Amino acid sequence: MQTTSTKATATVGSYYQRKREERKQYRRLHYEATKGRRKLSKAARESMVCKRRREQHGLRSLYHCSLSHSDPTDDPRRDADAESMLIDDVVALRDGLSNEPGEENWVPEFIRTVQTWIDKYVEEAQRIISEGIDTEGLRLHHLRRFVAGLRQEQYLAQQGRDARRAALEDLRLILLWGRRVNTVYFLKQYGW
Repeated sequence: MQTTSTKATATVGSYYQRKREERKQYRRLHYEATKGRRKLSKAARESMVCKRRREQHGLRSLYHCSLSHSDPTDDPRRDADAESMLIDDVVALRDGLSNEPGEENWVPEFIRTVQTWIDKYVEEAQRIISEGIDTEGLRLHHLRRFVAGLRQEQYLAQQGRDARRAALEDLRLILLWGRRVNTVYFLKQYGW
């Protein structure tokens, strides 16, 4: 008689344990939807939950991207032609360095080359600021976007190819998708 009661208690205990684990899993999956942000459509919420599931199972990489603005609207003052030429140069550089035979660690060379480009744009911006040439601020805005986009490419290269792939999926790339620059973060780093 005692064996049946302990067996029933063990079954009841495992039932509650299983349900508790299911509740924890549900909370983890639906955390983003319950955070108290803006309203989401069912499709956007399902997409977010799907991305989160893939991150938890290791099928999608996490990445950090402070330079792109969280607002999904495009920057209306962007120079799309110049940005597409710059992103073509970045992609050609990355593909050229990563596909060279015998070159396993291409990231340091990529970061050095992109840093020279950033330094060139920062020098031009400092010259424009000191001379007061750009009265409307449009050229300075374009230079800010170039520097932020190149810096974002450096950050993503340091985090790995999967990080860039995830940023592409989220449409968070400044140069490629025309996302706005997080000017507060940019001002802290560069001061203009």
